[in-house]
Amino acid sequence: MRTAPLFALIVIALAVGGASRSVFAQDEDVDVALLPRDAGTIEDVNSNSVQVYRFPISYNIRRLEDKPWGLRVYLPISFGTYELEAATDVGDFIDRIGSIAVVPGVEFLLPVGQRWVVKPFAEVGVGDDSVSDTTQVLYSAGLRARAEFEPRPFDVMFGGAFRYRNNTTSQAVKNWYSTVEVGADAQLPLGFSLGSRAAHGGLYAIMRHFTDLEFELITNGPINIEWNYEVGLSFSTEPVLRLWKIKLPWIALGYRFGDRQSGVRLNFTFPF
Repeated sequence: MRTAPLFALIVIALAVGGASRSVFAQDEDVDVALLPRDAGTIEDVNSNSVQVYRFPISYNIRRLEDKPWGLRVYLPISFGTYELEAATDVGDFIDRIGSIAVVPGVEFLLPVGQRWVVKPFAEVGVGDDSVSDTTQVLYSAGLRARAEFEPRPFDVMFGGAFRYRNNTTSQAVKNWYSTVEVGADAQLPLGFSLGSRAAHGGLYAIMRHFTDLEFELITNGPINIEWNYEVGLSFSTEPVLRLWKIKLPWIALGYRFGDRQSGVRLNFTFPF
């Protein structure tokens, strides 16, 4: 759904077995678990997740139609459940948690040519989880771009983004890091309607590259995360589907995989 891009950056802490704390670091593109200080030598660590995010709550301060630039504020809300697995020399650890983040942002809309819109943005918000007593402050800023084409019978969207994010107040991520993303979505008419709304469906794919993203493993050095991929099915209607007063122009169910992570995602906006 593309009323506003919704982004969640969650970095949370949880308890393991009532002993010393483990750290779970997550944003909407990557997550990984770090074990307690007394967990022993870490041999492997992975994270699986089910995520719902990018719910399109937004307000247009200045609409782009027939104007040289636009301005929008948005209130992204994300939540998910996570299973964190790690193998150590003293046994296997499995943690399950729920999380939520609210990261409001402001976005400028700058048309470039007839097809592209460039969107500088900045965000600041908070994230928390179901078991820890720590609320994390989350920051990011960057640039998104998006274009739409109609090579009939397809409707095609392309997007790209660069984002610079903070390391939060958690000790899990040791430095600010950046994300570069590219993605595409292609849909066809499905031949049926939801009421008066013609249905469209198709496929999408997103590739992400992380620079300087390092999670500090207490007992066995850092873990570097570099690549993340996402593929899935997308759906939309014409006119746009609505949930109460919220527009849902793009809905997608996808599978995310990459360095030490995998998960199922329900998306409510094309993330560009």
